[in-house]
Amino acid sequence: MEIESALPSPELRSVLRSFGERRVELGSLVLAWPVPARPHQILNIHLAEPYRVRIDGGPAHSTPEASIVGPQTYRRAYVYLSGSVHVFNVLFQPTGLNRLVGINMTSLVNQDPAASAVLGQSAITLRDAVRAARDFRERVAAVERWAGMLLGKREPDGVIGQASRLLVAARGYRRIDDLVENSGLSTSQFQRRFATQVGMTPKLFARTIRFDRALVARRNDPNKPWTDIIHELGYFDQSHFIRECHAFTGLPPSRLVGDWDNIFFPSND
Repeated sequence: MEIESALPSPELRSVLRSFGERRVELGSLVLAWPVPARPHQILNIHLAEPYRVRIDGGPAHSTPEASIVGPQTYRRAYVYLSGSVHVFNVLFQPTGLNRLVGINMTSLVNQDPAASAVLGQSAITLRDAVRAARDFRERVAAVERWAGMLLGKREPDGVIGQASRLLVAARGYRRIDDLVENSGLSTSQFQRRFATQVGMTPKLFARTIRFDRALVARRNDPNKPWTDIIHELGYFDQSHFIRECHAFTGLPPSRLVGDWDNIFFPSND
C-alpha cells in the first residue's frame, strides 16, 4: 500500500491535525477491518472506489464519495476494501469541525454522514477541488485554502480547543481536574462546552485516546506484550485494560487478531 502524509501549515494546526492518502490495487481480494472506539474526526474523500461499510451487523453499503466520520464510542462498523482503493483523508483537531462550521459535535458521535450533510455546498466544492488536483500536494493545498477561508470567519481558539489538544498530546493521560482549573470555567461549564465542541465528555475522550494509542502501539510492534503497552499508557492494571477492551471492541485483548491487523490509523500516528 502506498501511503503519503503531511502536517498542515502552522496557522491551521489549531483545527487540522494531518493529511493522509492511501492507494492500493486489491483486485478481487477483500481487505476487511473493524472500527473500534476512537476519538478522531476524519474527512474521507475517495478518488477511486469507495469503501463498503457494515453498520451494527446490517447489510454492507458503499460510503459516499466524501464523508465525515465522527468520534466512535464502540465497535460499530466493519469496513471492506476491494478493487482500486485511493482515498485522501483529513484528520481534524478535536474541536476543529466545531470551530470551522459551528456544528454541535455530539451529533456526529457514532455517525459517518455524507460530507455535504455536515458542510453543505462547501463540501461539494471541496470534494471537486480535491478530486481535480493532480497530486497529494495539490490536494493538501485545496483543503488548506478551504479551511483558511472558514477559519478567517471564526472566533479565536478557546480553552476547550487547547485542553483537548493537551489530552491528545498526553495520549489521554492527564488529570481532567487540572484542565478544568486551568480553563477558568466551572466544572459544569467545562463539561458542557467540551461535549459540544468535541462530542464526548472529557473522561470518555481521554479513554478513547488512550485505547487508540494502545492499538497503534500493538500494530507498530505486534510482538510487544500487552502488559508492556498497558504499563506505558498508564492503565491501572491488566483488568482495567481488559474492561476497556470489552467496552471499546466487544472482545478481550487476546482476540484482537485477524481482521484487527488490518486497522488503518490516521497519518500522524
